[in-house]
Amino acid sequence: MISPQDRPGAVAPLLDDAQLPFAGCPFDRDAVAREQRDLVAESLESADARVLVLRGGKAPVSDTGLVLPRVSEIPGATGDPAFPDVYLGRLAQGTQVILRSFPEDTQLPALDAARWEGLRTLATAVDPEQTSLLVTAQAVALWHRDHPRCPRCGAVTEVIRSGWARHCPEDGSLHFPRTDPAVIVAVVDDAAGPAEQRILLGRSAAWDGNRYSTFAGFVEPGESAEQAVVRELGEEAGIRVHTVQYQGSQPWPFPRSLMLGFRAVAGSVAAVADGEEILEVRWFTRDELVAGARDGSITLPGRVSIAHALIVSWLGRELPETGW
Repeated sequence: MISPQDRPGAVAPLLDDAQLPFAGCPFDRDAVAREQRDLVAESLESADARVLVLRGGKAPVSDTGLVLPRVSEIPGATGDPAFPDVYLGRLAQGTQVILRSFPEDTQLPALDAARWEGLRTLATAVDPEQTSLLVTAQAVALWHRDHPRCPRCGAVTEVIRSGWARHCPEDGSLHFPRTDPAVIVAVVDDAAGPAEQRILLGRSAAWDGNRYSTFAGFVEPGESAEQAVVRELGEEAGIRVHTVQYQGSQPWPFPRSLMLGFRAVAGSVAAVADGEEILEVRWFTRDELVAGARDGSITLPGRVSIAHALIVSWLGRELPETGW
């Protein structure tokens, strides 16, 4: 693999948190304390503690941001092992926050005045601290929902460590929230001048219409992230890449991924879609990309995703908002 120093023209600036809506402003998770004592119980006894409510994956919001009611205003855990209370952490001003998640049809009178929105909408609509809180809540809630039983013996597991682990009472095994690493890649050519340089984008079989984006796939067991980049591009676009350079990462809790962003240089321009996952691949110059986004002939990823940030980083200017 060629190092970035061998091709200085291919080296790109790293993405920063401001370009990645889900990756900014971490809050204090009290990670050490939650291992040693029950911070959910402590929060329930605090008059100042707040609740982040998820109902069917959506959160309550008002014109000023997330609605975080007091603990006493929201019904407690029902005993359903898939919907336990979880201690999320402490906001900048010191307020403790727990997560309470509910099925979609749950009635919550205290929140009748709120409107309910999903994470994709809220990512750029609330402040970065609230976004980080939401991303964490979504990922942990989905893990509990999907994994209430022991994968070894099938017994219902007990929630421990303030909601951040589950213990099997039958075989004694411990289980923790999953995060699945995935790579997402902006493939570029190595033309000398900015006007001639191009980016390769693909249209997925899972998308309707004229949507194009960067290429992505999960890292397989025994594989480095860089190896996954090379493999995925070979499989999906029939192209060999080199100069694989890490750009940044973004938690993507749909349901439990961590997107590792890269830029890679194409070894040739003869890209061919696999016809199964990717239906079409196209090269775009900077001018072609902007013109297509403006006239609606192509639809590009919105600001919520790292795909948008990877494209903008290569483009060198903001894209017209395409509404995806």
